[in-house]
Amino acid sequence: MHPAPVAAASVPMDLGGRVDVALGDPSTLAGDLWDAVSVRGIEAGGEFADLVDAARAADGGKYLRPRLVAAAYLAHGGTDAALLRRIAGAQQLVHLGLCIHDDLIDGDLVRHGRPNVVARAEAAARAAGLGDAASGRQGAASGLLAGDLALNAAALALVTAPAPDAVRARLAATALRAVERTIAGELLDVRSEALPPERSTPLLVARLKTASYSITLPLALGVIAAGADDAVTIDAVERVGAALGIAYQLGDDDLGLFGAPDVTGKSVLSDLRDGKRTEHIRLALRRSGDADRSTILRTLGSVDADDDDARRVRAIVTATGARAAVHALIDEHLDRGLRTARDHLPTPLADHLAELALALRHRTH
Repeated sequence: MHPAPVAAASVPMDLGGRVDVALGDPSTLAGDLWDAVSVRGIEAGGEFADLVDAARAADGGKYLRPRLVAAAYLAHGGTDAALLRRIAGAQQLVHLGLCIHDDLIDGDLVRHGRPNVVARAEAAARAAGLGDAASGRQGAASGLLAGDLALNAAALALVTAPAPDAVRARLAATALRAVERTIAGELLDVRSEALPPERSTPLLVARLKTASYSITLPLALGVIAAGADDAVTIDAVERVGAALGIAYQLGDDDLGLFGAPDVTGKSVLSDLRDGKRTEHIRLALRRSGDADRSTILRTLGSVDADDDDARRVRAIVTATGARAAVHALIDEHLDRGLRTARDHLPTPLADHLAELALALRHRTH
């Protein structure tokens, strides 16, 4: 027998508004935590300060994850604004650290329309007179270390949060387990490039790499910080996070192939040139004839793929029904996650997640 959802009278229905008030400007959430990193590393001198500045400058985006922390915390009765901001800031640092590492793995030099940590370090090295190889090494090292620094700062923020010892330990352990799962998903994603695309497991990668830290972790951190982490609630958070996170990744993959670059800020060639094993590609290959399979396989992973190649692959993905099947999967996972939320989470939080699901169904960027 599952507990009844929290009554509307005990938690205001306008949860989104309460999140806005509680967090303030979300772009400042990680600021105090970076300031603490700077103080701890002051003896290391200017080089360390430069690395912190580069990592700090990489922050940005929609701040979906800290907002989910706040929504879960407030919906479960949390009232400590300082604790909430600390936990939300730590969540943003987890996101930032993983993104910095992801850019390094993917060879990307831009994030949020700006040079990322790797690009900044490479440019500085070239300006100092280093050659391409040495500058590339400086960039890679900076990306690795900045990502590590963000993840370490997040863990320290959680183990020193203004909460009882048991809560701090639970917060930190939950975050570290999510990072571990994300690493497992990233590894599967990278190693899948050596597999025939039909043998890849994009849904498992999405559950491990995206859902675990983008949806499940922020909801779990909010619940734990509010002291509402009973077994039923945590199980519901796991199931909601997995379902919505997979839908989020499938939508991201759809935009990576069919999105408008001037809106998404991402070329529709990137995923194809990188040889990314998406569910679109896996399904299209299973449903294609020899000629269309050859077209997809010739394009996938080719650094020379051009806009015409992308158009041909999109046409095949559409004609085989692979894109429609992915859209159906998105709807299926969103509906599954929302049913679980409505059954086992406070009504305002379920409503808030329903608004998120609506946005995911109609994503353009």
